[in-house]
Amino acid sequence: MRFAPVRNGGIAALMLATALQLSPRVATAQQGGLPNQPVLAPRVPLRPATTPPGGDTIGYWQQRADYQMVATLDEKLGVLTATGTLRYVNRSPDVLRDLWVHQHLNAFRPGSKWSAADEREGRLRFQELRDPDYAYERFTTPPRVNGQPVAVEYPLAPDSSVVRLALPTPLASGDSISVDFSWTARPSTVPRRQGRRGRSFDFSQWYPKVAVYDRDGWKPNALVPAGEFYGEFGAFDVTLVVPTDQTVGATGVPVSGDPGYARVMALGSERPRLAAQAYRDVPPSPSVRVPTGYKAVRFIARNVHHFAWSTSPGYRYEGTSYVRAPSQLYRFPIWDTVSVHVLYRADAADDCGRTSLNEAAEKACIDRSLTQWQGGKALAQTRTALRWLEALYGDYPFPQITVVKRIDVGGTEFPMLLMNGEASVGLTVHELGHVYSYGILANNEWQNGWMDEGLSSYQELLQAGDARVLLAARLELAGERNPAQPSDQALRRLRARLDSMSDQQAATVREGTAEPIGTRADLFRSFAVYNASVYDRGQAMYQALHDVLGEETFQRFLREYYAMWQFRHVDRWAMQSVAERISEQKLGWFFDQWVHQAGIIDYALRAPVVRREQVGGRSQWVVTAQLTRVGRYRHPMPVAVRTVGGWTVRRADPLKDTQMMQFRLNEAPEVLWLDPYGSTESPTARFYRLVLPSR
Repeated sequence: MRFAPVRNGGIAALMLATALQLSPRVATAQQGGLPNQPVLAPRVPLRPATTPPGGDTIGYWQQRADYQMVATLDEKLGVLTATGTLRYVNRSPDVLRDLWVHQHLNAFRPGSKWSAADEREGRLRFQELRDPDYAYERFTTPPRVNGQPVAVEYPLAPDSSVVRLALPTPLASGDSISVDFSWTARPSTVPRRQGRRGRSFDFSQWYPKVAVYDRDGWKPNALVPAGEFYGEFGAFDVTLVVPTDQTVGATGVPVSGDPGYARVMALGSERPRLAAQAYRDVPPSPSVRVPTGYKAVRFIARNVHHFAWSTSPGYRYEGTSYVRAPSQLYRFPIWDTVSVHVLYRADAADDCGRTSLNEAAEKACIDRSLTQWQGGKALAQTRTALRWLEALYGDYPFPQITVVKRIDVGGTEFPMLLMNGEASVGLTVHELGHVYSYGILANNEWQNGWMDEGLSSYQELLQAGDARVLLAARLELAGERNPAQPSDQALRRLRARLDSMSDQQAATVREGTAEPIGTRADLFRSFAVYNASVYDRGQAMYQALHDVLGEETFQRFLREYYAMWQFRHVDRWAMQSVAERISEQKLGWFFDQWVHQAGIIDYALRAPVVRREQVGGRSQWVVTAQLTRVGRYRHPMPVAVRTVGGWTVRRADPLKDTQMMQFRLNEAPEVLWLDPYGSTESPTARFYRLVLPSR
């Protein structure tokens, strides 16, 4: 997710060759806790939350949640009226006595924990909204579990985004239940990850979403600005009843009804091969009442943990087909054709209408916005992102991807759907990267936001050619004698920018404002610190891991991680175990420091000595120096000596705090340099002019 538009980075070649916290465990009266009150789990977990103790998928389990829903939009009221059935399968070894459900839309209203966080940090968004401007999600009848009505409890009241349903009978391991819901949902007029404006609606959150139950129990966290989502995989069968002139973009494949693409297709756009044939065994359509002037559009989505959609009569449509041969066999089907859909509004002022502009200025603003999207630009960016991410992780496993221009700025990812406020390569790469890391590799964003936000931020840097490993490779290839001030101006600007970023992060550590990236989202001291941690410091962690593993091993790690854990819940141990197996080294020290601690990579070279020795009748130069760790983070620090013939680089042992670095050279040494190519996040580059011994 991006909270503000990101710059449009250039396209590089496809690469050169908490304190860990548990989410709240909910204890019921039968388990010994206070009735219906969430109980915080220990600050340090005794075992992984999702990964089996062996670090493999053997013994792994996850619940299954299948939804069938029908929803009708009343544009005048801005309200969705819906019914649906959740089929929930208990694949855990535990007996469940309650079911926890999210009503995330209730975060965007007064009295919610989200509004409390905004108030505490000085932001005014939803606290003072009045009817009909605030969002809500309300049950219209009591939910029914296997046909039996159950009471709705809100343990975090006045926040109503978390629901507890006491099950009429315990749900044994291997058994399933059907839960029938009837509800209404209304987005807020203040957009934030959802929203409505005029006849345009972004329904990112809109239905009762079952909470995750994993090895650590239920995860019924309230939605707040810091942190996002965690979901159970399943299949969605969703029928949307909307006015006939609405155009709909959604998670999933439209299998019946008209989403409206043909009517609003831009001139020159091709009609992609609609992926309706991707799901051949679709059950019969549910019985749906369609009022006059409305249409019913049915979407099917499989192997997803969320369903989002957006609709507007002002959308323009552009589409294309992304065709390639699957590169390998996976546990799930891969289609050779992916439908690519782009929907952008040409009638709404959107962000242009949020400021006081005269009519001419507002029109110019809208025209600039349209220029980003139309004429195949957004389509080309999406295809670029797909090619890049497939090269990085592996084959895209869904039959379609839809990108819509949302009401809000920034961007948010959902399975098969991106809601973006602007069209740029950087934002598209970042959000589509989340379809892989979070949508397919499904971490708990509330508990471990660094796993997807940090990783997607880093792969965005890689795609733009702005990562340190790429800088170091280019500097080495250029043979620069002073790599801190390269002669190539583009490399000089990139190095200066990356060094400045490292210096800024080091400053937050020195000032005591940095927090460990593994901190639970709601426990960061502020939303700003959360962002700086899971995005910036998370990105720095993957940059360091890339340097530790090396180029080829890092690429193998990402592809194996994806192949092994796709459509499963992942945590730090899943990632670490794959990295250790691929690299054939223990990496607990690396993940412990980056996830548990706030620190920097910083080393010092001391007491350099140069001497000459005769070896086998030949004279050699021997350079020795003491390398000492002075920062909190360990790293296999590169140390180099420059001679007239070029650079000789050695890597230090990251597990030694003090060690002697030695170089045997056939040419006279000139300079001893700590990390000359800037491949690490060390805040400063240090070099030492060497004094040669007299003859």
